[in-house]
Amino acid sequence: MTAPDRRFVADADAHRRDQPRHCPGCAGSLELTSEFWEGDERRFYCWCAACGWTGEITPTGGTATGHEPEH
Repeated sequence: MTAPDRRFVADADAHRRDQPRHCPGCAGSLELTSEFWEGDERRFYCWCAACGWTGEITPTGGTATGHEPEH
């Protein structure tokens, strides 16, 4: 077996660190998390075998981003 390409080691580490682990529908473990980029947004396409939920999760950074306008 050959060693992994060093150009992708940091990306693989970031994926393992940041990938969603729990289903937003049932809190079960996600079975599939596939990372992709759309413009500047990093997204994860996810699937939960426990409840059948599928969807995209977009990390927002250190804090949650709300949907309501500023007061």
